[in-house]
Amino acid sequence: MKRRTSCLAIGLCTVLLGVALATTANAQSMGGTHEQGLINLTEPLDVGGTVLQPGDYNIIVVPGRLNRNMLQVWNADATELLTTLLSVPHVEGPSEVRVPENRYIYYPASEDSPRALRTWFASNTPNSGGHDIVYSKARAMELAARVAEPVVAIPDEVKVAEFETAPLVVVTPDKKVVPYKEKVVPYKEEVKPKAEPVKVAEYRKPLPQTASNVPLHAALGLLSLLGALGLGVLVRRPV
Repeated sequence: MKRRTSCLAIGLCTVLLGVALATTANAQSMGGTHEQGLINLTEPLDVGGTVLQPGDYNIIVVPGRLNRNMLQVWNADATELLTTLLSVPHVEGPSEVRVPENRYIYYPASEDSPRALRTWFASNTPNSGGHDIVYSKARAMELAARVAEPVVAIPDEVKVAEFETAPLVVVTPDKKVVPYKEKVVPYKEEVKPKAEPVKVAEYRKPLPQTASNVPLHAALGLLSLLGALGLGVLVRRPV
């Protein structure tokens, strides 16, 4: 009897362990470890070379090299990837504080082009700093001249698959191109365009991840199934 009780306990623990691990894996696969934010637009916005129309969008960080990160922009319900862009770290300095909402800083619009996203600070991540958006060299020259400050750029012909290895440069206001030294020149406080109020959603639909958890889920399902079968056999055995 004691042996049967022990076996039942072991089988039950196996099932519970499988369920717990499956829940954890599912939570991780939904993007819970990524920086992400919701941005509400009331006018067109250039985000790394893609012009988004008014509406709600999700933005997420895809971790990459230490001196750069890829960002993805999804539609409101996170079912369609709209664009992938490149960013470099922006550090606010020792006075940075934890803020509960995402913050967006913009380059001002001109007569022939919309505003452009300059920096995104994800909510509740003061130690991570922000993300300065990288633009093509041609677009960076326009932006640098408009705000009279350097803009980090990437060659115009670079594709998304080359984002992690392509050389970065800095375009100066006088349209000179110099090497990027892995440190973004902070912009002046007085020329910051005022950020629009950011719509805060009551919940965020988790965003997809780039890697698949199918093998892990299959293994966890098999573990749970074996535990359940073991319990069934033990229950049917005569005492």
